[in-house]
This record gives sequence, structure tokens and C-alpha cells, in this order.
Amino acid sequence: MSKRGKFLLLADMRPTMTHFSTVALIVSKSSPNIFYDKMSGTERGVLTLTIRDSPLHLTNCKCWGQRACVEEYSAMLHIGHVVDIVGAKVMSSAIISSKEQKRYQPQGTLTCVLVVNEGSGYLVRHDSDDSAPVIALQQLLHLPIKPLGAALKLADVRSGLIGGGGASSFVDLLVVVAAIRPLREIKRKSPVASGKTQDPLHCLEVVVIDASYPEGMLLTIWQADWIRRAQRWQPRHTVLHLVDVRVSHSDYHRCPVLSHSHGTLICEDPQVAGVDCSRLLAFAASQPVRSFDGYAHTELDNLPSAASIRSQMTVRQIYSRAEGELQDTSQDQFTAVLYGMVTKLDLDGFVPNISRKCTVCQRPIPRGLEDCATEACQIEFLLGNDGPRTNRYFNINIHFSDQTGSLLEARLAGNPAERILGLEAEHFDRLTEREKSDLKWRFLLKYFEARLLVKKPVGMRRNLVIVVVDMQVIPLAKLVENMSVF
Repeated sequence: MSKRGKFLLLADMRPTMTHFSTVALIVSKSSPNIFYDKMSGTERGVLTLTIRDSPLHLTNCKCWGQRACVEEYSAMLHIGHVVDIVGAKVMSSAIISSKEQKRYQPQGTLTCVLVVNEGSGYLVRHDSDDSAPVIALQQLLHLPIKPLGAALKLADVRSGLIGGGGASSFVDLLVVVAAIRPLREIKRKSPVASGKTQDPLHCLEVVVIDASYPEGMLLTIWQADWIRRAQRWQPRHTVLHLVDVRVSHSDYHRCPVLSHSHGTLICEDPQVAGVDCSRLLAFAASQPVRSFDGYAHTELDNLPSAASIRSQMTVRQIYSRAEGELQDTSQDQFTAVLYGMVTKLDLDGFVPNISRKCTVCQRPIPRGLEDCATEACQIEFLLGNDGPRTNRYFNINIHFSDQTGSLLEARLAGNPAERILGLEAEHFDRLTEREKSDLKWRFLLKYFEARLLVKKPVGMRRNLVIVVVDMQVIPLAKLVENMSVF
């Protein structure tokens, strides 16, 4: 057998071994599963670590014990750590698989798994003074467990052919991080009988892209260790090899989405001899900065000219082309000239009409945050960027109505808003309430020729987006002249 002192290699595992010891790298980790043991009358738990010690050898190690023991392991051992596993029991992976649900843990490359029971075995961080094996093993973090060439394209997954029905599928992908959304906290209801307050769940949403689908797909992450690592990923710079990532149709987003499951493995910035990820990174760098949200200031940077918008449509026709019976699935946006009345423009109420964007990355800043939360922007500010950290811009909801209905999603925003209103966004809050009211009534209940850019709810854009490119007041006679039935 191959030995490292008293330690063995994972390849040396045999199902008859009861006191197996090894040194390995943690490449993935589950959240601790805590449960009440009726036999002992105590709370026990289990933690699954996915480990490897060579390019070819990967397996799972289950740690069983009292709740305090399992939670201590979870707090002490993280992805990327090199650990000593001492006194483990070796079991056949076929036995484990028959007792557990499919995809409950990452698929190993070996026929055996390790089980560490409190009292008969233990795990500990490898001695930091013994740096040679630590350095060698940590290089495995960037070595994929499967060939990169076998990864599917996002466009194939997004088309709905995979995971498009009711059942989930599991696929391998090679993608670039495009955006990282703010961490969401989800409160859980506590069972009435328990009387205990459950800790909230946390969910991180990451948008990933490849050359086949630059519009991006959503990847949701729930596991705490992977959330911490994902928050350090750099948009348009971090490459991910996703193995056995779940793809399923989301009723909420109305499209296929990706999610990190119990069986998913992630290799960050994969490094393989003969395989170059620079093309993927070059593609990501060539893409315009996007927020990948329902409505973003960055969508105002490439507006068509007002003169190029000539197709006249009614409100009903706009909705029909965007979401109804007249929509063309080959196009995700179109333009329209609408003749109608402004029936809502709340400039003097309580609805916020000014939004902010980061001066570094140009992404919108959510209300409640003072600065951009992106790590790269924070570093830029700390390194001596003494200029303003945010820019303000108009972001006003405006309603148009004609004889066929009311258009509710239009927004008067960015430079077009400043030009139409005759006012810079920075000066809006200096107006008195009377001046805001006078400004509103210059437009409200007046007839306009509005030139619009309509963006359909596709990809990461869940909602219909309608941007006012230009609008001119018109007399009633011109409105009647251009009135259509449908």
C-alpha cells in the first residue's frame, strides 16, 4: 500500500477497513443535518465532506455525532482546507447509495466512502508546519474532476430541452460569473409544537453566462460555505466548471434556472493542461456591463434614435407583440410610436423618482445601501477614488392611455427624462412641492406622441420593460388623425 507516514491514500480504501486514516482536501461540504434521536433522547447530526487526494480520486466522508460535535466540525472545516481523517470506517459506496436518495451527495470516483463516528474517529486541520502536502493538495481545487469538453452549452439548457418539463435534470457546464445579486434572507416558520425559533435560510443568486447565451442564467446557492466563496467571485473574471448542477423550470422566473444541489461540485477557475479558458474570459470581457435585473440603468445606454422609431402601435398592439398572440419569439425587443394621453406621472407624491448607480461599475444601487456592495468597487474606493461614488438618475413610472387601454410599464428615465423634463436629476430634490406639482401638470392629462423601446420578459428579465426614448405634446386633432381601432 502507498503510505504517507501513518496515513493511507484514498485509493487504498477497502470495505473491510475499520480504522482508516488519510490526509485529503475538502472540495465540497454539506450543511449539517441535525435531528432528534429517539433512542438516545438527544440531538444528533451528520455532516458530509467531499474530499480528494489526487486528480483521479474523490469520495465522500460522513461525520456522525452529537449535535455539538457536528456543529464544531462544520464551524472548523471549510472548502479548501486540508484535513487529517483518523479512525474512519470504510464502507462500500453501493451500500450507501441504496440507503439514500439519488443525488443526495456528490458522485465520487471510488467504490468506497468514509464514515467517521464520534468516539471512534475524528477530523482535524492538517498541521500547518507540514506545508508540502498542503500546497500539493490545494492545487486540486482548480483541477476539474470531469473533462471540460463534456460540458453542455447554456443555450441548450436554456432552450428547455433539458429540465424543461416537470422533472429536474443534472448537467455539466463551463460558465463565467456575470453578476452576483445581494444575499437574500428567508425566514422559516417554526413548528407550533416545538416552540423554537428556526434560523433563517440564506440564498445567493448568481448570474452565469457563456458564449452561447450571453443573456445569462440564474444559479441559486443555499449552502453556507459555497455562499461565502461565491461572494468572492469576480463578475466577468471567475470561470466555473459546474458538475451535476440541477436544471429545472421556475414558475416564478418562467424559464429554466440552475441550482446548486447536494450532488453539485464546483471547480473555480479550472486549470487543465491543453485546455484554455481565455476564450471564455475574452468573451465575458467583451460583453457590456449589465445588472441582469428586471430594469436597469445600463439598458438606457444603447437606446435607438427617436427618428428611427416609426412603427405606430396602440396599447393593445404593444401588449400583443410583447406577451400576446402577435409576439415574435425570434426578437426580444421592438420599438413603437404610441399616440395617447399621459394618465399617471407621480412627480410630487411619495413614490421615489430618483435612482442611483455606482460610478465604477455603473450598476444600480438598491435602496437602503449607501454605496455599491461589489467587492471590486469597494477596493476601488479604498485605493483613493476621491470622486463621487454614485450618480443619480431619473427613474419615473409613467402611464399612457389610448382608446384600446392603458400602458402601465413605461418608464421615463436617464438622459431622455432629463431632456423631456428640462431638468437634471441632481436638481430634482431642490424643487419645492409646488414646483414639482407644476412640472407634473405640464404632462398629466395632455396628449403625446411617445416613441418607445419595448423589451420583452425573456432570460433574466422577468418583467416587461418599456423605455420612453422621446415624447412630444400634440394637439387633439393629431391624436384623432392617428387613432386606430385595434
